[in-house]
Amino acid sequence: MKVTLLSAPWYDGQPTPALLEACRVLGDGTWRDAAVGFYAERAARVRRGRSAPKGMQGELNKVIARDFERAGWLGADGRFAKDRTWVRVTFRHQMSLGSDILDAARLCARERYAQVAILAAESGFLRTISPNDCGALVSFEKLRIAVAELHGVLDIPLFLGALTPQSIVPPDIAAELRKERPRDKTMPADSA
Repeated sequence: MKVTLLSAPWYDGQPTPALLEACRVLGDGTWRDAAVGFYAERAARVRRGRSAPKGMQGELNKVIARDFERAGWLGADGRFAKDRTWVRVTFRHQMSLGSDILDAARLCARERYAQVAILAAESGFLRTISPNDCGALVSFEKLRIAVAELHGVLDIPLFLGALTPQSIVPPDIAAELRKERPRDKTMPADSA
């Protein structure tokens, strides 16, 4: 994935070398690997007649964790740290945004992190990642608005990152990702 960094309105520092490394880690085939893994899992479940995953968040998180670990970062669940730099990669519900910002502020104040970053997919990319839930997830646009509203409230070394697809996905998988992935239908229980 490509990461486009934007500093918080109150912060004019340059990204730490670790934050630049995190951007490179995410750019090294993360999107392709997650798309291929998601497609394989989805196809296998459909062949077995099982409910197939609709959103790609789980596969993305798995690939991102693997890639950060390989690069020497510590962490899990979308939160990674290296050399006093903390990175949060989020595909979670928008209600979690406040806790991510609070985590960033706490790490700077209590643990003296040199820099923190919260990275989220742009809304158009979220439609591919999770077509059924994209409106309820943290997008870069929502993140940017929330942080802008904190100008004058927070004073932490914060970067925001917009995630967009970068690596080339095989054409058959790209075509599958563009298809609708409707929710499974449930039948109401017979009340009689």
